[in-house]
Amino acid sequence: MTTSGIPEETGSTARRPARSPRSTPELIVELQAHATEFTLVAIAVANRDGTQFVFAIDDDPLCSLNALVGAGGHPIGLVGARIGNGAVEYHARPFVEYQNRPDALAYLQTLRVPFLTLLRTHVDRMPDNPRWN
Repeated sequence: MTTSGIPEETGSTARRPARSPRSTPELIVELQAHATEFTLVAIAVANRDGTQFVFAIDDDPLCSLNALVGAGGHPIGLVGARIGNGAVEYHARPFVEYQNRPDALAYLQTLRVPFLTLLRTHVDRMPDNPRWN
């Protein structure tokens, strides 16, 4: 979990996305749609205490996302990593609700190290461990 660089807004629109937020099931559909593109992909959920990830491979990602949103979390975007050819590529993309917010992309970029640290744990648990392929 990290707290550095959480997007801050001024005025009464604090923490409001650029458009109406989608439902959590819609965000999970987007997460699952991108799951095959990455070794590991997750929704980054920011709150005052830091960031937590909802992974596509979680047992019940919708339940996890609902719990985080219910506790005041804000799903900012997708972060993912691809392992192949001896390299690890990190990708970050804000949800469409935050696409016009440069601070959202900058924030997702700050999650690189914590996400890649978690990647090591998840890769070790994967039955088709790409580390050995």
